[in-house]
Amino acid sequence: MKGKQFINVVSYVAVAFIAVALAAGKLLGWLINPQVLHVLTLIAQIIAYTITAVFAFYFAKSKRSKGWMIAYAVFVIIIVVFLVVNNI
Repeated sequence: MKGKQFINVVSYVAVAFIAVALAAGKLLGWLINPQVLHVLTLIAQIIAYTITAVFAFYFAKSKRSKGWMIAYAVFVIIIVVFLVVNNI
């Protein structure tokens, strides 16, 4: 599987997780444990952030400037830190 195909498949899985988490939360919220819904949502967010970070990396790399890559690294670190802090 080529890189672009892989990203497309992973994007599809992320959309599926988001859809299941949202639908289950609204339709079956009274039946499903809220922690399970939270985990599904968190998995979808991680996949979506990863896909976005990959495409952003290639954008920053195409600019051929260290400033773009440094800013990219800072942005990714901020995302990871706040994702971890908000979900502890």
